[in-house]
Amino acid sequence: KELKPDSDCVIIVTSTLTKDMNAANDLYRANAIRVLCTITDTAMLTAIERYLKQAIVDKQPLVASAALVAGMKLMRSNSEVVKRWVNEINQAANDKSAQMVQYHAL
Repeated sequence: KELKPDSDCVIIVTSTLTKDMNAANDLYRANAIRVLCTITDTAMLTAIERYLKQAIVDKQPLVASAALVAGMKLMRSNSEVVKRWVNEINQAANDKSAQMVQYHAL
């Protein structure tokens, strides 16, 4: 659902999603990545870039695939930031244990 952007609400939502990106539950992490990349802007992307790079090389295929798909969506609006993730994407593409991650990395 769409929320009316309010500065207080935006801070609460983004901080909650950033916290969920570091959760122990992989499903929470993957869903937080998906949602956060949908609502983020260029300024916010630089703040969460480190978390996304870590998620791309995560050992859990669900989290890595969510980060790679989020990167594909972010490529439309923030291509310069996503281009800096080449090393992590290559590492994910060479991961033989997760075919789903390899597919998304290509």
